[in-house]
Amino acid sequence: MINFKTVFAMALLSGSTVVNADEILVDTTDLHASISAQLAEGLTQMQQDLNDDLNAILIAHEDEQLKTEAVSAQLAE
Repeated sequence: MINFKTVFAMALLSGSTVVNADEILVDTTDLHASISAQLAEGLTQMQQDLNDDLNAILIAHEDEQLKTEAVSAQLAE
């Protein structure tokens, strides 16, 4: 995931790349590419974690439903 150092560096470089005409221009292409790659990786990981969590919740819910139905069937007998 993107860490605070990366976000801070991006904000700093975006806001101060051209302050004076005498200053050296900073090429932020590599920084933007790195941040984009980290963001894509983080989003992919978050999506996978969400899928895993939802599957676990659905399985737990189905198990609880089956147990409830089994208890109801036993009580009916």
